[in-house]
Amino acid sequence: MKLMYSRPILRDLSQGSRIAFVRQLRLKSQDEVAKELGIDSYTRRRTVTRYEKGDRNPLEKRARKIAEILDVNYQAIKVYDYKEPLE
Repeated sequence: MKLMYSRPILRDLSQGSRIAFVRQLRLKSQDEVAKELGIDSYTRRRTVTRYEKGDRNPLEKRARKIAEILDVNYQAIKVYDYKEPLE
């Protein structure tokens, strides 16, 4: 059986959309990211989903940890410069 991989689509330039894009690009699930963040099992998926939908924005400390988990520059997730994209 041949596995197919399609590149994720960046919906918009919001912080949540960038988190979802990089997470999918790194082939990680929401549960994996939440587990590495240390979020308990009850609210694990719900918290990451809210970040990705833009319902909530992570604090700086958590956004830095997400960037570390996803192996991407913090600025690419938290602050997007429309003139000079980082990645």
